[in-house]
Amino acid sequence: MHRIALAGSLLALAATATHAQTVLFDNYGPGDDYRTDMGMTVGEGGPVGGPKQEAAVPFTVSGGDFFFNTAEFSVILNWGEDLVFVDLLADDNGSPGQILQSTTASGTVEPFEMAPPMTADFGGTTVLEDGATYWIAMSAQGPDALLSWAHAWEDWGQRAWRIDSGPWQTGFGTPGLDDQRGVLRITGTLVPTPGAAAVFAMSTLAVATRRRRA
Repeated sequence: MHRIALAGSLLALAATATHAQTVLFDNYGPGDDYRTDMGMTVGEGGPVGGPKQEAAVPFTVSGGDFFFNTAEFSVILNWGEDLVFVDLLADDNGSPGQILQSTTASGTVEPFEMAPPMTADFGGTTVLEDGATYWIAMSAQGPDALLSWAHAWEDWGQRAWRIDSGPWQTGFGTPGLDDQRGVLRITGTLVPTPGAAAVFAMSTLAVATRRRRA
């Protein structure tokens, strides 16, 4: 009975014990470096007025299905509240699509200052599928907000933006120009297959049994 109970407990724990948190995407420089002087515009209103502006960066999952844990990024605060709204979106033919999950984050920095990345916690409940592309989109709450999603160094990959909740526009940066995309780090925990979980549990049980006999 004790062995059966132990095996059951190990199987229950295997989903979290077999795999540590994994970085799925990261375009930060060494030491979490990023551009402190400019970024992708995010905001609404402000002292000079202006439309609602949102920005998004894609990432593609590889190596299996993952529970989505966190998105990390750096945001320069020009004016407004220290608060950003962050969405995980599905991909829709190369553009941001349906919103899958939303959260908020704080920890913006002043222009020309370097600080640790902000973290948006997504709780590890949404599954990111192997081979699928997703988008992280950022917005701010008006009527007095202007922020910049800090640019990564020399990453001219795909990005997206939209004005006043209109259609998303997508494009790529041009090397040599100041139009890189925003810094982003995505972390997740690998979803174990039933077979992998069982192998892990039985292996651990065997080790525990040998130790008892010794």
